[in-house]
Amino acid sequence: MKKIASKILCGCLAVYGTVFSGVAFAAEIEEVMVTAQKREQTLKDVPIAVTAFSGDMIEKARIDDVRGLVDFTPGFNGRTEDSFIDALGIRGIVTNDFGIGGDPSVAVFTDGVWSGRTGGVQMSFYDIERAEVVKGPQATLFGRNAIAGAVSIITKRPIEEQEANISATLAEFDHFEVAGMVNVPINERWFFRTSAQIKDNDGYLRNQFGGRDLGFHQSSSIRSALRYAGESVDATFSAGYEDREQDPSVYWDPQVGLAKDVVDIDLAANGTDESDIFHATANIEFDIAEDLILTATTGFKTYNFTYLEDYDARPTRINNYFQDNRIDYFSQEFRFNGTSGAITWFAGASVYKEEIDGKFSNIYDEDALCAAISRTDADDFDGPAASCDDPNFETYWEVDPGDLAGGLLNKGERNDMNMDSSGWAAYAEATWALSDAFDLTVGARYSDDEKEAQSRVYDSGGVLGNNFNFEFSTDGVVRDKRDWSKFTPRVAFNWDTSEKVTVYGNYATGYKSGGFATFGFAPPPGQDFVDDDEDGIADPGTTPLAFEPEEVDSFELGLKTRLLDNSMQANISYFNYQYKDLQLSYFDLGSSLVANVGEAEGQGLELDVRWLPSDELDLFIAAAWMDTEITDDTKILEVGACGLPCRGNDLPFAPHFSAALVANYTIPRDGADWVLSAEQVYQSKMYSDPDNIEAIAVDSWNETALRLSYASHDDWSATLWVENLFDE
Repeated sequence: MKKIASKILCGCLAVYGTVFSGVAFAAEIEEVMVTAQKREQTLKDVPIAVTAFSGDMIEKARIDDVRGLVDFTPGFNGRTEDSFIDALGIRGIVTNDFGIGGDPSVAVFTDGVWSGRTGGVQMSFYDIERAEVVKGPQATLFGRNAIAGAVSIITKRPIEEQEANISATLAEFDHFEVAGMVNVPINERWFFRTSAQIKDNDGYLRNQFGGRDLGFHQSSSIRSALRYAGESVDATFSAGYEDREQDPSVYWDPQVGLAKDVVDIDLAANGTDESDIFHATANIEFDIAEDLILTATTGFKTYNFTYLEDYDARPTRINNYFQDNRIDYFSQEFRFNGTSGAITWFAGASVYKEEIDGKFSNIYDEDALCAAISRTDADDFDGPAASCDDPNFETYWEVDPGDLAGGLLNKGERNDMNMDSSGWAAYAEATWALSDAFDLTVGARYSDDEKEAQSRVYDSGGVLGNNFNFEFSTDGVVRDKRDWSKFTPRVAFNWDTSEKVTVYGNYATGYKSGGFATFGFAPPPGQDFVDDDEDGIADPGTTPLAFEPEEVDSFELGLKTRLLDNSMQANISYFNYQYKDLQLSYFDLGSSLVANVGEAEGQGLELDVRWLPSDELDLFIAAAWMDTEITDDTKILEVGACGLPCRGNDLPFAPHFSAALVANYTIPRDGADWVLSAEQVYQSKMYSDPDNIEAIAVDSWNETALRLSYASHDDWSATLWVENLFDE
């Protein structure tokens, strides 16, 4: 089966109006300011690979959420249409776990606060100041398991000027968007800003089974902020709410024989991918002394995520997957930033607590499942079975005749998992300017994480009992608690070889805490099986299946340049990493488990270039090549995560090549500018499992978009655009 994740083909009109703002254009690239190292710096002063997106670029490229950054960031992959982030990875590193017992490898932060996991990360982009994608392990700078990299999203905060804007978009498939912002200075010290967005579109994928077309999206969100700017205190308090609903992932089964733009699934209108999210953040800066600032960041986020998909991609109910999560997250961080002569430094500490209440179910008709088993295990049957009471099943399952008659309809095999996670960290980093041209950076973080898992499997009854993820139920709740800690240092240098060229190097260690497999259990000590006496109930002493932390050593060397009288900015980097105990998701007897695979390594080159060859033309090119490899498969073979030895195979979701091109051509006219834009995105084939099975690999793809904009000098604009021009 293949997941359909193509974008819709749209010819659309977007109209923007702005009050109290101006637009400027020059053939010299302006300096991009980032805060990846906890202080404001230009890109060339940061000794790590950073791809930065201004709020203006995010708006013009129609980047809807964090997944939209993938296309334009070299080495960032795994964009999907659903709310899961199990495929999101940087430089080939992704855990690929859709459960709740582990943590994402790519950490996403909004205004300095960890944004969460599946169902809570994909908040809509609007009224954004900028977004920064930082690649490689970021333990010192970001923490919270940012082992592959981090995405930092900075929203626009209230300012001292009055301004407002509004935009509206219409497109095919009844696509409608409206967004607006108002910023109001209350007095000389207090400022208020609020912004909101509504999106809606119908489906575009025909379902032969019946019902409406699939692929609809709806979202409505609001974010407000209050800022106090005093002489020694600058405090911003913000809160927001978003309600999102869309169709879940849609799967296409080539054996059904339909065209790729038609599916035939039984969840005609009842599948869902829904989240409602509330967040509140307080960012307070205290000027303690001339060269000393204390920043306090407090974050709270709570969200509900409900999901139901037709995983079997067929009109019969063989496996409809259901997941329902309730998440509460709180964090507190204090950080000092200071300067002492030639040394610029920061030091801080943070704590967090996360509580997750998860419910999971595989839903099916028992006779439909038996019929499917007779096809997949055809050698054990005389022919396809129509129901569970087919005589072949008596020997297949070694049961008495008649025991499999009367299979249940709409049966759910359910398991619950509650996760309580908490942790603290202390960190520090110092940059020493050894000369006007050479900086040396040394930093470290100590992290301590604790997780407690409580799991329960229910008896589903029927003629098959528990058959999907588990062949047993538990006698109530089983639990386990683990804690891990790690010291992760970092050393980097930045050398301005000239005003135009900067060379940097970065060595960093990374760590991601261990966890528990959402659908896995460990047998009691001394036993090989959870249900040793085969009574259908897990034996006493059974615990949730734990996996250990993963660790990485990463080295990066790069160039950052500003050439051709500052009309070209070109950055190139080479990276190499070695992973120990890499966490990887795999399937075992229908159950999704997580294990430490052993060792893996990767290397690659990343390039991004922006060039303004004239006042009219603006070009952006990004490309990445990487080569990943499982170098030690001893552990993964022990647990059966590879069907054959997979040493030498590519890591899952790690394409060898990806690239993006954006070209903007401006035609000035009296009172307005016409802008023609073209985007081209490419990704080579990538595997979705450690066995590198060709049948389930993701084929290479191209995607093209065109835009024509009319920007009046009176602060309004209109845009016609087409996405996925060639219906790729």
